[in-house]
Amino acid sequence: MKPYNKNFVFQEMKIYNDLINQGTCGNYKIIKNIIRKQNLQGYMYENKEEYDIDIIQLYKNDINLMKLTPREIESSYGTISFACGKVGIVGLGLGYVVQEIAKKCNVKEVIVYEISKELIKLYNQNFQQNDKIKIIESDAFKAKREKFDFFYVDIYKYELTSRIVEDYKLFNKVHEIEEYAFGGLEHFLLSCKYEDIVWVCIPENWISMSKKAYESLDSSGYIKEYKPLEENLVRKILLEFKEVLNEDI
Repeated sequence: MKPYNKNFVFQEMKIYNDLINQGTCGNYKIIKNIIRKQNLQGYMYENKEEYDIDIIQLYKNDINLMKLTPREIESSYGTISFACGKVGIVGLGLGYVVQEIAKKCNVKEVIVYEISKELIKLYNQNFQQNDKIKIIESDAFKAKREKFDFFYVDIYKYELTSRIVEDYKLFNKVHEIEEYAFGGLEHFLLSCKYEDIVWVCIPENWISMSKKAYESLDSSGYIKEYKPLEENLVRKILLEFKEVLNEDI
């Protein structure tokens, strides 16, 4: 039932609550708040359960950038599962995805592109050095060309926009990438209509990741609360992807 098993999700959150400390560096700060009796949004479903739970949150200039919530754990599960070989990641965040990917035996190297020196410092204060992980303080779009087996971009805050397509094109020009993924990939693909998607050359890993996510959502019972993304927006982004993905046919 992973990633929708609450025992698994809460265990992951507890592990990182113990690892990550509150702190401030420059304009960034990490805080922990107990969120009481609120419906924390799940990944692809409308959560109707109530929790009292410690939430690690990352802020910049008092603006919330991200939270380590059930949705974060659930949405990153597929990416962590499919990552292999030499992995590239855009955006350090709180370090959860980076750490979990680096734990995998079939992952040889993790290169993380993070533009913020302060955020890198906060990360280094919470996690021990890992020879697998290389953090590059740089604009990811101006990075030196690398060859990656798996490349992950999670900088969209669960918002589906044309930027996702533009970034896909740009990063595949900058690097040689075998498999590419982005935050919210499964939700996007599962929201597409069959009659639209059948004409698009969808990458195999996108199909596999989405299939696994659907199976997990179904077996968990949360499929009853599944909420697709807005139909017209999904079709618009799919058509933009079609121009790129079908070029090599």
